[in-house]
Amino acid sequence: MTNRHNVPKTDEVAKRRKIRGLVAASTGTIVEYYDFTVYAYLAVVVAPLFFPGSDPTAALLASLAVFASAYLMRPLGGIFFGRIGDRSGRKAVLLLSVLLMGASSLLMAFLPTYETAGIVAPILLVLARLAQGFSAGGEFGGAMTYAYEITGPQRKGLAASFVFLGVTGGFALAAICVGSVSSLLSASQMASWGWRIPFLLGVPLLAICLWARSKIDDSSEHEKSSQDGAVENSPLLTLLKTQNVRVLQSIGISIPASACLYMVFTYLGIHLARENDLGTSEVAWISAGIIACITILMPVYGLITDRVGALKAYIGGIIACIVLIFPVLHLTATGSRTVAIGSFLVFGLAMAIVVVAVSAVLPSLFDSRTRVTGVALANNFANLVTGGTAAYVSTWLIRETGSAVSPGFFITATCFVGFVALLSIRRAGSAIKNSQVMQSVPASSVDI
Repeated sequence: MTNRHNVPKTDEVAKRRKIRGLVAASTGTIVEYYDFTVYAYLAVVVAPLFFPGSDPTAALLASLAVFASAYLMRPLGGIFFGRIGDRSGRKAVLLLSVLLMGASSLLMAFLPTYETAGIVAPILLVLARLAQGFSAGGEFGGAMTYAYEITGPQRKGLAASFVFLGVTGGFALAAICVGSVSSLLSASQMASWGWRIPFLLGVPLLAICLWARSKIDDSSEHEKSSQDGAVENSPLLTLLKTQNVRVLQSIGISIPASACLYMVFTYLGIHLARENDLGTSEVAWISAGIIACITILMPVYGLITDRVGALKAYIGGIIACIVLIFPVLHLTATGSRTVAIGSFLVFGLAMAIVVVAVSAVLPSLFDSRTRVTGVALANNFANLVTGGTAAYVSTWLIRETGSAVSPGFFITATCFVGFVALLSIRRAGSAIKNSQVMQSVPASSVDI
């Protein structure tokens, strides 16, 4: 006889597994982006140690160029880990990518400086950053695909927000760590050995992440594809042969999300420090507080995306970013401390809508056989073009134009690209138009 309590109990177990999977995906992404962005918050400190010279702006630009160099490897990492994820499972990617990131960060903690190793020092720094970029290239595609596949059909926005909670949480944790170390140490101590501490603190985080991810099951969607023999030998070639237009469209809608994300997380802090004469430690704390607020609100943005539809959320978000960027850059450069911080936060909240909305859409553009590779390609090429270059281009624009608001043209241009890509998708009658994630859904009808 069938026990009438079996079905509810089974449903409860399945729900707990989904929650555990989302937490593991988010936790790992925190570690990945903590390790990946600590360098950005230490750029002002690290620049003269690896790129000595009389021009501090030139040294900072060189340091930011190293930060951007990691993005050259992200598409390659996406292809490598995407093939593993689409063939061997999402769990394998989640474990391997975070392990490589942890090893690369540990290497950075023990790098010699230019004073002790000469030209070898910046070469090793670049190699370590390239390894981090390769790892990060696989993380987002694997985590986003896994979260998308284990959640209910009407909670894709919430699933995306959990992954980006990990992204923003990693940024916030990096900022808090750098701010704490900078507050406790003198400037000379920070330049001598203190900059190594934030990299070392990533090791215990790595251990926690590996434990959490080792406990999860692979997505049932991938397992079904494997059992049915519907696994592509070369997901990349399949994408380029049969879905090349879709790949370009997905990159296009990802570009403004990437540009706005890295404007908030890597450049606006530098903008505050250089244009508003705030100290490195103070800026780190301000950035940490703002990013922490965004992190806390990520699930709310996910629910909003599920409620109004990702299309409306995406359009509203990029319009807000275009409208806000110029006054935000002006106020963060010339306004009082309170006004500058408030402006920083407002733009960050507008950015969050864009990244959650586009992340809810990306996995729906590809089938399970090529999903990890497709999502990774879109995200990584967008990051290569606009993410890793956001701080560098913004610093260069200000130096060349003398205008503190000139980076606004960079953001406006990327948002225009997003609009064009979205129009292309709609005109082509893409599945995005009728995807469940794009529709408004009554709250009472959804389940995780």
